[in-house]
Amino acid sequence: MSWLKQQGYRAEELSAAELRARFIEGGLVNSAKWSDPQASSQLIRYADPHFTQKLSRRSWGEEAISRWGQPPGDIMTDNGSFLIPGLMIGQVFIGLQPSRGIHEDPEKSLHDRSLLPTHQYTAFYQWIREQFQADAIVHIGTHGTLEFQRGKEVALSGDCVPDDLLGDLPNLYYYYVGNPSEAMIAKRRSHAVLIGYQAPAFTEAELYGEWRELEALLHEYREAKQLAPERCEAILQELQSVAKSLNFYAETVEHMEEELYRMQRSLIPSGLHVLGDSYSPEVALNHMQFVLRHERGNIRSIRGLLAERQGVRADALTSGKHVSLLRQLDEEANALVTAYVSNKAIPDMYKSEHPDWLKQLEASLEYGYEAYLRSLQNEEAEGLMRALEGRYVPAKLAGDVLRTPEILPTGRNLYQFDPRLVPSHTAAERGAIVAENSIQQYRKQHGDYPHTTAVILWGIETSRTQGETIGQILHYMGVRMGGGVGTFRTEYEVIPLTELGRPRLNVMVHITGVFRDLFPNLLEDLHELFRKVSELDEPDEHNWFKAHTRSMEEELLAAGYEASQAHDLACARIFGPAEGEYGTTVTQMIEKKQWNEESELGAAYTDSQQHIYSALARGQAEPELYSSHMLAVDIVSQIRSSHEWEVTDSDHYYEYFGGLAKSVEVMKGRKADIHITDTTREHIKTESAEHAIARGVRTRLTNPKWINDLLKHPYHGAKVMASRFEYVLGLAATTGKVEPWVFDRLHDVYVADEELGQKMQDNNRWAYHAMIETLLESEQRGYWTPDEQVLNQLRQKYLELEGELEGE
Repeated sequence: MSWLKQQGYRAEELSAAELRARFIEGGLVNSAKWSDPQASSQLIRYADPHFTQKLSRRSWGEEAISRWGQPPGDIMTDNGSFLIPGLMIGQVFIGLQPSRGIHEDPEKSLHDRSLLPTHQYTAFYQWIREQFQADAIVHIGTHGTLEFQRGKEVALSGDCVPDDLLGDLPNLYYYYVGNPSEAMIAKRRSHAVLIGYQAPAFTEAELYGEWRELEALLHEYREAKQLAPERCEAILQELQSVAKSLNFYAETVEHMEEELYRMQRSLIPSGLHVLGDSYSPEVALNHMQFVLRHERGNIRSIRGLLAERQGVRADALTSGKHVSLLRQLDEEANALVTAYVSNKAIPDMYKSEHPDWLKQLEASLEYGYEAYLRSLQNEEAEGLMRALEGRYVPAKLAGDVLRTPEILPTGRNLYQFDPRLVPSHTAAERGAIVAENSIQQYRKQHGDYPHTTAVILWGIETSRTQGETIGQILHYMGVRMGGGVGTFRTEYEVIPLTELGRPRLNVMVHITGVFRDLFPNLLEDLHELFRKVSELDEPDEHNWFKAHTRSMEEELLAAGYEASQAHDLACARIFGPAEGEYGTTVTQMIEKKQWNEESELGAAYTDSQQHIYSALARGQAEPELYSSHMLAVDIVSQIRSSHEWEVTDSDHYYEYFGGLAKSVEVMKGRKADIHITDTTREHIKTESAEHAIARGVRTRLTNPKWINDLLKHPYHGAKVMASRFEYVLGLAATTGKVEPWVFDRLHDVYVADEELGQKMQDNNRWAYHAMIETLLESEQRGYWTPDEQVLNQLRQKYLELEGELEGE
């Protein structure tokens, strides 16, 4: 609003607090949970006597009337009028996009295109076009619902709901630059001119409270080993006691030291991004340091170069016994980057090094300095103003701010890189490491190779990493990228068994609807590879993929399928949502508490994902084939590829890898191994789901640094924390890998600490109430067993908050 007024638009300036107060006090919402919309005098009331006639003329109108009843219906209406939540301020309308109707139809998901818009949803956009007569619409945020309404996947016509609702209205859309896959859906399916906004700045998690005490004990133990060995046993016992109180388990002191350092160096978001804000010089310096942690081909990591200067390979420094050297190298790297930014030159102490090493260092520092300069800029305000004036908004690549620092500055019209270039050679190599890590971890635990690994191909993860999960799939089968990578076709080659040194393993691939839409070429390439591996002239004992295909083909022929169709389906390994569908109902069930048994979550995932994609089939349900593949799964593997999202930071983690794990468990009658691989760090690390979840809780959810940065943002800060509580519960329900101490810690930090509890209440009373409700639900569902006193206090707090909210 301030930007609009400064540019001469008839708009009022108002603070965020004023805007928030006017929405909350006026009951300008789409939900009746805490307010009665019909009693609000501030909601806009819109009555159109011709609405039913207009709706009936739409190709989908009669079906919408059949689903939601005769207009106006009973969703957000009052005495024949539609209720429009929003404010008129000068010549600007600020409103809330209506609910899609998933709360009214819990069997549907947010992305379900079979769910037509409610009458209020249709009336909302009609009011904007016809009554308000907008010249442009600006959607603010990421992942709205308009672009997921019914219609074609691309080249929409007037019969497609998004096109129908927008008409000729220019659609300008602030979208998160780190989500290129879903951004392209907004571009394709709602004609959006995207204006990218950046992620919040990152900072190191650091250690806090008892974790600092544990670190101090580790230093004391190391010193005692050298100076007073007789004290080591006593210190070790104290170390183990403190670690046990923190539910922190490590096999050795070295592992403990390594994990603590990993926690300390973990990158976490520093609060939330504010539109138009660029990085300060201090934050930009941190950004440069974080960017230069990674190897990028010719652009070397600073730590890696400094390690080589000391005659050590950086990738050999991953075990706990090297933590002191790693710490020293990291401190030196940060000091070197700081000195370079201050003086625009390499410090003299390095100038006598070998010319080749010096040349590599200079190239890395120059690359990092460009990232530093770009992060000091922000064009988010300029991008919107250009679009509103009908001027060209320059295009820019979307992606991860640390993996691809070239995406800054934001404020440009986002695009995704060419999907035909996926996987990149680097992504394929990194994916092979992920696969090998999971294979060796399984062998260590079970003494054999895993028969089948199930993986999930996400659009956002594939876009961000350029195909690490594709590389993982290739390695399981014993396939690698060939030498020639053309613009139109990637070449692959089968690794000979003598070189592979193990059987070719079977794989089962789950895709999201977004992946299906953005990477049709990869669906074709993968299926062709599956067919090729299935037809290799190799014995079954050395080609488990082929053996599984042959078994599937026999089942399909016995079931009456024609030979060509049976072979096609038997070779297929890609399952996902039906054609034109997105997402699952798992998140909706968790959010609305609409489940009794965990098996219902597994069944919901199965119902949405049992559709096959092959050469001859595209999205047809094959429940028997799906079940046969699921019964063979030994590992469910998931990549974590972004610093912004731990596994506790997104509902998609419990929805997909959790839903898949639960679905396998329901079908097999026992759990599969669940592996999470972190590819955000210098060295790829694969671990069990419980360890990954615990780190997300420790570095973020219970970390005062993360909490306090979020509390700087009234209302939204606590809302973010409340969503994380829900995600932890979702992970507990779907993976079974959330240990009870997690809920103990959440209670201790957010409820038992009265000072923080009051801050949470002041920030967002509704979100804090939801957090306490989630803790109570976790106890009721058996994931947490607090003592009766804690439980009674929690219930009392819940009732007090509920009374206050109902009173308001």
